[in-house]
Amino acid sequence: MNLFHIQSTIHGIDRTATFLEDNFVGIDWPATGDLEQVPAEEWKEQIVQHYAIRESELSRVVGTLQTFVNIMQDGDNVLIHDDEWAYVGDVGDYFYDNSTSIGEDSICHRRGVTWLGRIPLTAINDKVRALISDTSIISTFGHPRSQAQLDPWLSRTHETETTDRNSVSVDDVTVREALEVLKDALHSEDVDIRIRAATAILQFAKK
Repeated sequence: MNLFHIQSTIHGIDRTATFLEDNFVGIDWPATGDLEQVPAEEWKEQIVQHYAIRESELSRVVGTLQTFVNIMQDGDNVLIHDDEWAYVGDVGDYFYDNSTSIGEDSICHRRGVTWLGRIPLTAINDKVRALISDTSIISTFGHPRSQAQLDPWLSRTHETETTDRNSVSVDDVTVREALEVLKDALHSEDVDIRIRAATAILQFAKK
């Protein structure tokens, strides 16, 4: 499993919220079309045909596309970040989406993402900090994935979300009414009801 960082500001527009809400990451150069349908040796021709790119930049662009389309694999991890958080996701297969437009700022080269959690930027280690500080559109973590030390944070996020989903807020009035019902049940002629009511009251008193 590899770990990548992808810039989420594209053409001066911060796409972080869109990536998180719509569960994908993407890069530009939409006019190339679906690169799975174009032989890799023709990518340079496609780019030059549609974009005014200097020869000195051409290899970098092709390398970025190669990484996104072919090197990154389903199941790898991806990071994006904003001013406070690094967001960790599990990437899916590459696809080309031209459902909106292929304007210059369109993000047609995409991979679906299952977002796993977020980590405060103040808590990431130096190796991950170097990864997200890289100005490349896509950068690759140059160490074993375990050295990113992301998993404890992701587990903590999962546990917190599970607790939040299972927690139900009950107002004080309802609590008092429920206690009154239990108190009345203490005087029931049914011994089982009296025992259950007493147990519930004692459990509440321990909290």
